[in-house]
Amino acid sequence: MTGARPRYAARLMPALAALLCVLLAGPVRAATVSGGQYGEVEVFRPSTALRGFVVLFSDMTGWSAADAAAGRRLAAHGMLVVGVDSERYAAKLATVKEDCHFPVGDAENVSHQLQREMGSHAYFSPIIAGIGEGGALAERVLAIAPSNTLGGAISINPAPTLDARFNPCPPDPTILHDPGLPGFWSIGATTRPAAPVRARAEQVRHEGGRVTIRDFAPGTDEGAMLLALAEPHLGARAPDEQDVSDLPLVLMPAKSPGAMLAIVISGDGGWRDLDKTIAQHLQDWGVSVVGIDSLRYFWNKKTPRRTADDLARVIRTYTARWHASSVALVGYSFGADVLPFAYNRLDPAVRDKVALMALLGFAPAADFEIRVTGWLGLPPSAEALPVAGEIAKVPPALVQCFYGAEESDTICPSLAKYGMRVIRTAGGHHFGAGYEPLARQILDRWKARMARPD
Repeated sequence: MTGARPRYAARLMPALAALLCVLLAGPVRAATVSGGQYGEVEVFRPSTALRGFVVLFSDMTGWSAADAAAGRRLAAHGMLVVGVDSERYAAKLATVKEDCHFPVGDAENVSHQLQREMGSHAYFSPIIAGIGEGGALAERVLAIAPSNTLGGAISINPAPTLDARFNPCPPDPTILHDPGLPGFWSIGATTRPAAPVRARAEQVRHEGGRVTIRDFAPGTDEGAMLLALAEPHLGARAPDEQDVSDLPLVLMPAKSPGAMLAIVISGDGGWRDLDKTIAQHLQDWGVSVVGIDSLRYFWNKKTPRRTADDLARVIRTYTARWHASSVALVGYSFGADVLPFAYNRLDPAVRDKVALMALLGFAPAADFEIRVTGWLGLPPSAEALPVAGEIAKVPPALVQCFYGAEESDTICPSLAKYGMRVIRTAGGHHFGAGYEPLARQILDRWKARMARPD
């Protein structure tokens, strides 16, 4: 099951096969290959451990020797770089019959595929960078990205306008977005930025976004500027909690924390869409939430036992820290599939804190490692574990299972025979984007369970 956008994945598949040849070619550090919507791209592979992933857009004059030098410089410092000719990309998009374009999908799918095949020890959110009009494009790509999709944007001497052929879609109104921009925006300038650029930067700051403008001496080469602005954002994610510092958690305490703690495990696309939006609604209604980002947590293979042990650490830590006594486990797609395995392996004292298990987009088999096949909407791997036996062990009164009327790969309807609550909604795997009613049903059932366990 996946939170990815299949149409973008599908159109990139032939190009990704060529890109994989580059990554698996051992000593090869750079090559020109077909990049799908991007046209021909240059891929620069680091010889050291991976520290970051960068999509680098050229100015509209085309990919230059200076751009290639910048790509090599970034790769020398641990970044995997995909270099895109912005003019060629704009020309390609102009031929695509869409009302608007979603360039985030092009960047994200390449990032998923290449980082997986490179065998990186952790997943690095893509940094979108660009020169001139490519710098303007980098900011616009970040602006429409769902939260926790991209790391940020770097714009070198960004142009004040963007070629109309890019025609980016507006942000999806069904997905909650962070204020400002969903990531950092660093502007590098050798001359005073144009008035529209400064106005946009001020707007982002006013909205609570992270934006910096750094002056460089005239003549500073773009590779040096890009490296200086990227360096603070490279490397592993910083720990945010002492005893769970190795886990990729999203902490959302309620303004006035009460007895209720929801632990939400995301789909394989990461903390970004349905899971994030439901968590936000619960927080708004007074529930403290800890999110577990599946893209990062399951980037390396876990076992059901390891997953249960880590879940227990989260439950113990945050019920104590936020003085909560009742826990709801909420999983979407990939996150739903693994939850019964984890719950059944919790110590009894921890398991007794769980009042509800809400499963959304629950499939018949669970993978415990993020796989490319999941992003492409293909069936589970041969190593996936069947969930039927595990869900049958869970107390029926504990379970809510949500599925979309158009969803075919779901086990939810079969759970009614156990006395579990099965809820059919409109739409498919994304439930017609009706996320608030889902959150409300979860909260209502949870409160009922707290008032009268059955």
